[in-house]
Amino acid sequence: MKICYFGTYERNYPRNRVVIDALRTAGVEVVECHVPVWELTRHKTGRFFHPLSLLSLAGRIAGGYLRLAARFLRLAGSVDLVVVGYIGQLDVLLARFLMAFRGPARLVFNPLVSLYDTLIDDRGLFGPRSLPARLLFALDRRAFRRSDTILLDTNVHIDYISDKFSIDRGRFERLFVSADESVFTARKDRPGETPFIVLFVGKFIPLHGLDHIIRAAGLLRDDPQIRFRIVGTGQLYDRIMDLCRRLEIDTIEFIDWIPYRDLPREMGRAHVCLGIFSPGGKTARVIPNKVFQGLAVGLPVITGDTPASRELITGGRDALLVPVGQPAGLARAIRSLKNDPRWREEIAARGLALFHRRCRREVLGRQLKSLFERVLDRG
Repeated sequence: MKICYFGTYERNYPRNRVVIDALRTAGVEVVECHVPVWELTRHKTGRFFHPLSLLSLAGRIAGGYLRLAARFLRLAGSVDLVVVGYIGQLDVLLARFLMAFRGPARLVFNPLVSLYDTLIDDRGLFGPRSLPARLLFALDRRAFRRSDTILLDTNVHIDYISDKFSIDRGRFERLFVSADESVFTARKDRPGETPFIVLFVGKFIPLHGLDHIIRAAGLLRDDPQIRFRIVGTGQLYDRIMDLCRRLEIDTIEFIDWIPYRDLPREMGRAHVCLGIFSPGGKTARVIPNKVFQGLAVGLPVITGDTPASRELITGGRDALLVPVGQPAGLARAIRSLKNDPRWREEIAARGLALFHRRCRREVLGRQLKSLFERVLDRG
């Protein structure tokens, strides 16, 4: 089997890397037909939506699509299937157009998220009745309908997308996000008991519930041994900084950015890794990269107790699941792990075993290869 992984996708984004590496591990030949566009901008909020920025983006996409078309038409006759990666709603439309002239008949979309859900419902960058919202909704729906098979990360996410955009649920397949195993491997050393480091890595966006993490840190400031390390920046940065000042918290260290390949070293210095805690709707539907990465390195993970999390995790066994939007519950979970090193190591070991059992690239590779064979049989 020979696959064309197509588009302007972010080549080093974990979802794309994991899928490509899993396929190759399963013996599938993967040819990347790629032109960089999205990875040229790290933060896709705020100034990214300024008219001049969008005009520049449109120019990059137009030029990139000309190069993509030329590359695809040269190789299309030799591939069995086209897979469009994240971010790829527009790329699906180009791929389907090119496939009408030359190439395989079947197209698989690996979108990770709905653009409408992410930018309108979650981040609230535009009103739900605004022109951008209507355009994003139409783009999502068109891309999903033009795809033969759609890969999403959880069953509850599949239910949401299927219902929201009126797409036949039978066209969806679940594939856990997992983690890039060329980067995130089980740590060999453990930090000392003090200070007790609680780590969060991610963008300052509503999904992550950073305000609840900050408030949990405030509830734990009576224990000077517990320190928080927050790596990231983004949309809600000013609001988070203001909350820290108002609560007069001095137990948090903020780090704007750490190179992706240095993250495992940073995780090796921590005792606990945090997931997401917002009570928003999207939190209930996804399991973020950071949860899989924490499991993969053998860190005990605390994340929100949601339908999505429960598809993978047994709370209190593989990781700790706490009520979303409740800083007191998060604070209690952190304190309990801090005060019981043996239980903390048991949680970490079972989380790592869970990752190996259900999320290793060999497991995902077999799942993808079987899925793509079924897609080709249907074609």
